[in-house]
Amino acid sequence: MLENISKYITPEIYSVLYYAGHLDDIVLADVNYPCNEMCAKVIHSECPDNGLLLEEFLKYLPIDIDRENPFCVISENESIYKEPSFIIKTFEETINEIFNNKLGLNKIKREEFYRRTKNAYAIIQTNEYRPFGTIIITKGMILKQS
Repeated sequence: MLENISKYITPEIYSVLYYAGHLDDIVLADVNYPCNEMCAKVIHSECPDNGLLLEEFLKYLPIDIDRENPFCVISENESIYKEPSFIIKTFEETINEIFNNKLGLNKIKREEFYRRTKNAYAIIQTNEYRPFGTIIITKGMILKQS
């Protein structure tokens, strides 16, 4: 047992975060996302809140800040739901807070989102039930050792 680490990030998830390379996409997926159709490497987390898990990931995961859109979600215009999704607002708030409003959340069409997911390094599927609870995160590189 270890102290001061997230109970939602399993050793398998830490391994994905560690071994993914520069420009690899990691998908944080909700419970309804068709993960096994999209990617060969699917890891499960018991986390019920992808906003919380995104925040935990960003403590460890370097983000590709040179890319225009290192964070992508499916555009809400693609949905049957009439209201904007609370989880997308949560993603935006987390990204803005951590990156001082320098990085945004890119909203792309469903087909493009699925294409990117199929080329992802891995998908981490959680117990998040809110619509649009899936986000693509592009890993950056570590520029120096501390």
